[in-house]
Amino acid sequence: MQTHGGVSRCFVELYKHRPAYIDATIGVVETDNVYLQEIGVNPSGTSYQRFISERDFPLKKFLFKACYNIGYGHPGKWDRRPLLNRFLSERLLSKGDYDIFHPTFFDDYFLRYLHGKPFVLTIHDMIPELYPQYYSSTESQIVRKKLLAPKAAHIVAVSEQTKRDVIDILNIPENKVSVVYHGADSAPYCPSDCKQDYEYILYVGERHMYKNFIGFCRDCMSILRRHKELKVVCTGKPFTSEELFFFEAFGLADRFVHLFAESSQALLDLYHYAVAFVYPSAYEGFGIPILEAYKADCPVMLNRASCFPEIAGDAAIYFKMKKDSSDFEEQFETLYHLDANERDRIIEKQRKRLELFSWEKSAAELAQVYNKIS
Repeated sequence: MQTHGGVSRCFVELYKHRPAYIDATIGVVETDNVYLQEIGVNPSGTSYQRFISERDFPLKKFLFKACYNIGYGHPGKWDRRPLLNRFLSERLLSKGDYDIFHPTFFDDYFLRYLHGKPFVLTIHDMIPELYPQYYSSTESQIVRKKLLAPKAAHIVAVSEQTKRDVIDILNIPENKVSVVYHGADSAPYCPSDCKQDYEYILYVGERHMYKNFIGFCRDCMSILRRHKELKVVCTGKPFTSEELFFFEAFGLADRFVHLFAESSQALLDLYHYAVAFVYPSAYEGFGIPILEAYKADCPVMLNRASCFPEIAGDAAIYFKMKKDSSDFEEQFETLYHLDANERDRIIEKQRKRLELFSWEKSAAELAQVYNKIS
């Protein structure tokens, strides 16, 4: 489903860092996912490209469809594009040569193939259930999560906040849910010289719904007018027409900049040279950008909401952003006027906090879950 993103990155990191005694197979033939490709899974289209001949020829597509669909036991779909990854997962499950199945999302196709084998379900957040104003009650994620959670042998939540939400909303027994935090990337980071020629506040990721992006921007307007050299830099998707209209309505369209980070180095550099990374979201399951900012020695400002205090502890500056009130401007000005020593003390707290999170630790804790139910 993802070319990149928190869920797929999490599973690949857990796979890479699993203890040596855990023998795992990923049921994927080919993919556009960047993390899976990094560990050697073929890019999408490889199977077709290598089929019979590297060159296209008449009937190649027809033969490819017929061969793979029939070969995987779906003769009725001989004229359709083969669902190679789904077919492989079904075949692996049907063989039964495994102890535990761990699906990566909430598709329930696998239930018919388990034949009594246990499965572990990871729930990253309960956002669709907590924000019904944004999601239909018939949303497939909501429906399938409700179906799968009671059937799972065990559930993994990525924070205590998510665990509480799973227990309360899905009525799951507490002893059936374990918390396994995300880890931090252990690769060394050295800042490059790619520094912007202006000061900026950094916003990372999606900007819709519960993310509080518009509220954050509204709070920034007086800050930007006060500090003429300051801008707001956003990563992720380009600005929408509605966002651009909002910036223009305040006469500050030139102070909001979209920059696409084309690599991990580029993203960490954006963190490193920022005045602060700001996370105004009303709810997150974990918040990986917090650890990214820590790694890049970027001061972190968080909305005091959801799991943020749980993950960041005292290694952040908190503000309260609600629908009708916010003290973000006040807290930002406090940070902005810190001297070098005070800023360094914040960075040192963040470095210490970062030491609590590693993918090796996360993978070891996941292995304990497997041991518990196998």
